[in-house]
Amino acid sequence: MKFYIREWSEKTIVLMTDSGHVLSYFSSISDALNACADWYSTNKTEQKYEVFVQYKQSNESYASIAAVA
Repeated sequence: MKFYIREWSEKTIVLMTDSGHVLSYFSSISDALNACADWYSTNKTEQKYEVFVQYKQSNESYASIAAVA
């Protein structure tokens, strides 16, 4: 499964699928990355993808990076 993490506002982080379904909310990006890592360790037969993180910037635009869960 491909995961995306998006920072919606300060202290509101959302974990989503690649099709845009919200899976859960977190208070930090590291907590969301840990949830992805836990999912991959439980579902070892699933292909492991990089997790894309979108950080909200002050001008309402987003910067994306790839992280490994």
